[in-house]
Amino acid sequence: MKKIRAIIIFIILPIIAGYLIASHQGHKSIPTASLSFSNHALQPTDQITLVENGTIATITQKNVTTMQTHHPQLIETLPLGGSFVGVDKQLNYSSLLEFSPNGTVTKTLQNGNTGNIDTMNWFTDPAMSSDQKKLAFVSDKNKATTDVQDNALFIENFGTGAVTKIVDPDPHSGGIAHPFWNPMNPNLITYDYYQYDDQYNPYSVIQQYDITSQSTTPLTTQKQNAYQGSFSPDGKHFIFLERNNNITTQMYIADVTSNGLTNIQQLASGDFAYPQFSYTPNHIYYLEAKGNTQYDLYTATVANGQLSGIMQISNTQQLLGNSGFVVEKAPQQ
Repeated sequence: MKKIRAIIIFIILPIIAGYLIASHQGHKSIPTASLSFSNHALQPTDQITLVENGTIATITQKNVTTMQTHHPQLIETLPLGGSFVGVDKQLNYSSLLEFSPNGTVTKTLQNGNTGNIDTMNWFTDPAMSSDQKKLAFVSDKNKATTDVQDNALFIENFGTGAVTKIVDPDPHSGGIAHPFWNPMNPNLITYDYYQYDDQYNPYSVIQQYDITSQSTTPLTTQKQNAYQGSFSPDGKHFIFLERNNNITTQMYIADVTSNGLTNIQQLASGDFAYPQFSYTPNHIYYLEAKGNTQYDLYTATVANGQLSGIMQISNTQQLLGNSGFVVEKAPQQ
């Protein structure tokens, strides 16, 4: 009897579950050319890449190009030359995939599907160095040997194919997230480092890792509870988010010096995600949710320590807040 029950649990139920998932995905709307953006709001210097329901959109002030990948769970896409890299998120794992310009998968960079549900891996938060020679990502792939389930920070060298773990997580904290390369120094990378205080309250600090010296420097403090930081294209400014005790999110901007962040100014409060700089000075992009909705993409001018000239770019697309976007310099016309 026990053997029969085991057969039902391990064979029949997964088949039923797979059928239900496939049926749900089969009826899921996957927009392609119907994606709509107010791309005139972008600065002429900028090109933005994002993904929604498996469709990768490349946005400039002059046009919007969409590419269907047939991977509806795809998040966190970024350009790689004429190709794209993205996170294919499944129920129990995620993989890093490379896509051709026509949307087909050309390579699996990191495969989270081990074939064993007990050892599935997560690969997420990819970030490309400015010279496109190194890819940073976070993963729990070493959990079998370290007994730590949280995400560590890894770098893949495209020249050698080597994958190196550079930072371990604080155990049981949620791990490391949001790596971001310094655009002026390919050996410097920042990331969110999650941990607990003496009362077991979670918080995060933004750390900077120097690949050359293998040293780590905190850019923010425990009190700030900061995350999702990014540099301006010239490396002179830094924008990031903070969590308040009442869970509201605040956006800050700071100057980058050899002694860390200085002249820190609060720009705004709201439900923000992934602020990034434009290639035009004093302009930024960010995701924001208003009310009980998902996120939309906005742009704004930074002037006198506040945001002005705010314009919505995505036309009620309701983007995923955990997917983000990438700002690059627009190609010369």
